[in-house]
Amino acid sequence: MKTRLIGALVALALVSVPLARAQEADGAEGDGPKRIDMRQAPPGFRLGIRVLTHRHARQASPVLVIVDTPSAYVKAVAGWDERTIYPVLIDDGSWQAAENIGRFVRGFKPEKIVRLPSDDTDALPQDRAERQEYLDRTLASIWGQGRANVAADEVISELVSHLQFAVHMPPGIVVADVNDPAWTAGLALAAGHAQPIMWYDRSKIYNLAGGTLSQEQTANLLGAIETRLEELGVAWEGLGDTIDAVTIAMNLPVKCQLDMGEKKGERFALTDVIGLHRALTSARMTNLQRWAWSGQIFGNESEAAYRAMCSLFLQPSQAWIFDGYPSSGPWNAYDGTLTEENLGKANLPATLFDDPRNGVESWLASTTQPLEADVVFVNTKGLAEYFDLEPGRAYASDVPVLDRPAAVSYVHSWSANRPDDPTTIAGAWFRAGAFMYVGSVHEPFLQAFIPTPTFALRLMGGLPWGVACRPDGASPVWKIAVVGDPLLAIGAERPRTGVREIEGATELAREIQDAVKDNDFARVIRTEAMLGQDAEIARLVSAMVREKSEMFTVEVAKAAAMPAFRAHNKDLLVDCVLKLDQETLGETGIGRALWHVAESDLRTSVDVKLASALERTIGGPSIVRDTARLAGAVEVAQGVNIRNTLVDRIADSVQDPNQAREIRKARR
Repeated sequence: MKTRLIGALVALALVSVPLARAQEADGAEGDGPKRIDMRQAPPGFRLGIRVLTHRHARQASPVLVIVDTPSAYVKAVAGWDERTIYPVLIDDGSWQAAENIGRFVRGFKPEKIVRLPSDDTDALPQDRAERQEYLDRTLASIWGQGRANVAADEVISELVSHLQFAVHMPPGIVVADVNDPAWTAGLALAAGHAQPIMWYDRSKIYNLAGGTLSQEQTANLLGAIETRLEELGVAWEGLGDTIDAVTIAMNLPVKCQLDMGEKKGERFALTDVIGLHRALTSARMTNLQRWAWSGQIFGNESEAAYRAMCSLFLQPSQAWIFDGYPSSGPWNAYDGTLTEENLGKANLPATLFDDPRNGVESWLASTTQPLEADVVFVNTKGLAEYFDLEPGRAYASDVPVLDRPAAVSYVHSWSANRPDDPTTIAGAWFRAGAFMYVGSVHEPFLQAFIPTPTFALRLMGGLPWGVACRPDGASPVWKIAVVGDPLLAIGAERPRTGVREIEGATELAREIQDAVKDNDFARVIRTEAMLGQDAEIARLVSAMVREKSEMFTVEVAKAAAMPAFRAHNKDLLVDCVLKLDQETLGETGIGRALWHVAESDLRTSVDVKLASALERTIGGPSIVRDTARLAGAVEVAQGVNIRNTLVDRIADSVQDPNQAREIRKARR
């Protein structure tokens, strides 16, 4: 990985800095390699170096700490120091938390996994001001600051002074709300990147990630950030000074509605507005100077912590590229083959789907199993709920299941319009386990996106994601959102040290023994899933179905379904689907996992049991297409009468008469 970083840094520097300047910096002539004066490198490149340098200076202990509550989370993160950090994830008892923990385990490969229980002494203060002070002092204590004799409102100011002279200049600032669950990401990213944190009352402007901020609400947020930076006394108004990044760790919309001249109420990406001078007072399409790059993280306490820890601790070893564009202009500027070549320059291997393997048939065939990739690049056309390929149409429900956490770049209109909604493309990727997403909140037009090959090269050169997806120089407010840590950078892995002993923690594997004693097999399976033991789960539950069917409960089926998918055990997945209700199948994505694994059957024929399970999961925007596919496979196995009965049954189940009419077209 170190070789990858060094080679790509040189390549990127030569791309980003005019060759004449590079030669001048070297002071030599000839065709040999040129040394790059980092003081003359673009600010975004220097920001990447700051992030990667700090990452190299702080080692990772290969222990994963799992906690049950936000208070225990703070206690665990407080164990970080200026030399060593370790990942901390929250198990809130949900299905999604267990899946995310298992994904993180497969990506991080810890040597030890422990659970740190909470106790009454760890309870977070309920009062807003007291909680802010508690978290401020926790953050400062990581660098030996935040003493009791320092006034509450001076803790972060003292920390900033200490960081500038004893550690390094903070690369950015984190904005969070102690009453918004995404504060867990804010604390981690402030501590992990050595940044200050500012607290903001989100209720002043909005709640939820899928809405839209008004211009007044946006102005309130921007004004608060700039005022706080002035209070801290750090340089922030230009790129390349101290503060070059803003991370919003709150459940806020990804888009804002601005009034710009003749275009009233047009929607723009909040993370593009934040960091641009005069963003709210300039005419539409005015080129504006940037003072920072920004990103935002949403989710509950567990999800937000997961997304932050992925950014701090994971580095990619495999990419996946799907270029759904034609090979003609202007689409070929985003060419997947060239993207693969640019990743290869930095020794990052990729699985490529490009012309002529870039239609919906190739997409469906390539996602029948969990996607083993850490970085994903997709080029498509369409709206928030579907994407058109060459040829054919796919839907958000066709987003693959991720084997491990992934960062996703999606060149496509509207895909990030509602990232908290799993019926949309970005929402489906986040449910599947993505922790970073770059996409559009509205219709941006193709040229709004950095061409995918260039974006890949910039990432391989160490530019953070929040920088790499933006044009260099002055640019207008526009519609590409960064949903994730803007300082996520690809480079050498964080160095590892010995396993840190966590006081009061016990190994997670011991919980399996306790659960077996209590005959709590749902807990056994859930714990094994967090440990990444999918094959063992598949063997255990398959035997349970055959020999002890009374033990195969709804809770066991829910916990075992995705491990069965990852273990390539279609029969067990079918059993799990038939055991679960439709609401659970839809909320978790278990139902769509069955469609992925049944792809080869749908192209030939399906037996009665599989057909019943697939019908149980059918619904959403893809229902017309899915009905036709299932009906065709049912006819091969069971005849045309059964086909027509199936189609009528599905049509009768929908409320929209137009949709029912479209479904019935699958009759023969």
